[in-house]
Amino acid sequence: MAILRIPPSDYTEDRAKLFARAPAKIYFGHIASFIVLTYLAWDVLPVFVLVVWATWEIFGTPILLHQLTKSVPKTSTTDFDLSAWQIRLHRLFAVVGLSWGLFVALGLDVENPAHFSIQMAIVAGACASASRSLGIFRFSFYVYVIPFTGLLALRIFMLGGDYILLGILVLIFMGMLCRLANDTSEELSDYLATKVENLDLAQKFERAAQEANAANLAKTQFLVQANHDLRQPIHAIGLLSECLRDQSINEEGRKILDTIDTSVDNLANLFKSLLNITSLETGAIQEDISVFELNDVIEQVVRQARPEAREHKTELAHVATSVWVETDKALLTSILQNLVFNAVNYSRGKRVLVGVRRRHDCVSVEVLDQGSGMSEELQSRVFCEFERGNPEGPNRVEGLGLGLAIVARTAKLLDFSIELQSIESRGSHLALCDLKVVDKPIDLEQSIVSGAHAQPKNQTIMVIDDNPQILAGLQLLLLKWNYEVVAIEPHSLSFPKTAPDVVISDMHLNIENNGLELAQKIIEHYDQKIPTLIISGTLTPELEFSAKTAGHWTLLKPVSPRELRSTLLAMR
Repeated sequence: MAILRIPPSDYTEDRAKLFARAPAKIYFGHIASFIVLTYLAWDVLPVFVLVVWATWEIFGTPILLHQLTKSVPKTSTTDFDLSAWQIRLHRLFAVVGLSWGLFVALGLDVENPAHFSIQMAIVAGACASASRSLGIFRFSFYVYVIPFTGLLALRIFMLGGDYILLGILVLIFMGMLCRLANDTSEELSDYLATKVENLDLAQKFERAAQEANAANLAKTQFLVQANHDLRQPIHAIGLLSECLRDQSINEEGRKILDTIDTSVDNLANLFKSLLNITSLETGAIQEDISVFELNDVIEQVVRQARPEAREHKTELAHVATSVWVETDKALLTSILQNLVFNAVNYSRGKRVLVGVRRRHDCVSVEVLDQGSGMSEELQSRVFCEFERGNPEGPNRVEGLGLGLAIVARTAKLLDFSIELQSIESRGSHLALCDLKVVDKPIDLEQSIVSGAHAQPKNQTIMVIDDNPQILAGLQLLLLKWNYEVVAIEPHSLSFPKTAPDVVISDMHLNIENNGLELAQKIIEHYDQKIPTLIISGTLTPELEFSAKTAGHWTLLKPVSPRELRSTLLAMR
């Protein structure tokens, strides 16, 4: 019997689970066939034989089949012995096939043509239906159908004459059914193989998705940490460079200081824009939409690019515009910086022109250059990550090839579109389209400027920061603006007797309490409301909401001296 077992590699467990769903159909066909055959054999076989066979078919076969199917576990388990289960299955259907074959062969009513025809039809129907249900395990079908039809064919052969042809037909029919059962089993093997392959592929995709999510989370965590750690020194440099302006330095030193300030401002603005892209993509923060004059941004970008243009002997020019737009100023500046600096780098010794063109209710900022241009093939992928215009050769431009990829993603976030036209060795034309045009707002600049020069009236400011450089820079800058300053390190926290007029605190202090919690403690300590400014390198929407709910002001590092002074004046 061992030779009838299907190897475990042929998805035996899956076959067993499928077979366990079939008994309801088997029971119905079994009972119906049993009743008819018993009736047809009533005048042929003794009552004793009919009672014994009826008892076996009514109780024996259904009970054993029920026990067999119920022993199949619904989930995979190591406790289930598939080999032993298959042996029981084969034995059961070998007995069923033998019992049915004997009953039909002995009870064949050749004297009644109608009964004989019905008996042959029942045999054909029972075997045909079993080829599908038992075809799940084709060897079980073989041990069932061979004794069943074989004994019937032998009985027919014994009748002699023309019945021999019928016996041959029964054997041919048996062979055809065995072939059908074999085909059914092979088709099931193909189906199960495809199912397993698809499940394996789905698991691989799931693991890949989990790994991608983990990598994305790691990237986000890195950017969050970099966001905070890199803003700190930029913030400190900006504060300390402003303090140097009161020192005795010559004209050359002031020019160097102006260059430092410009570089810090450019770095801060670019740094804010680049690090905010990831947050914007994930929806962690919203765009900071404002209304501003487009020409200010273009002039700023062109001014930043002029030193590099002079170095490369590139003629850089722009056409002034009076258009006002509504969008995110920092992100727009980042986009134009990438476009203009790219044009300057790839147009060495040539010309670059920046201008604005009105298109219905919108405008486009257009950058035209007479540089190396791009092939059609490069144009199709130039906005992908790590793609560079001329990575090889004497005129190659250094870089990672991320600039235009950042432009494309940022433009998508701001609902801009980008148009590119380029001819190799002739130049390129890049247009940033769909900037929303608005009317010029009421000019409040004069009031801001006049307020910025107002002097505080003996106000005391408590400054709290765990970074010694930032703490010292803030203290020097505030003293320069005629404030009285109480500088406190959070690790040695002690409040003065007199309540300060304003509190400036970092958000992340490397102590048990953050800036918001510490501000609440200060308010409770002095039992009075104190205007508080929270400065943070990671100003999330949740943090900003919590601060505003508590009535505090917030600024995102790096903070320029003018921005800080304007905020302090507004807090009075």
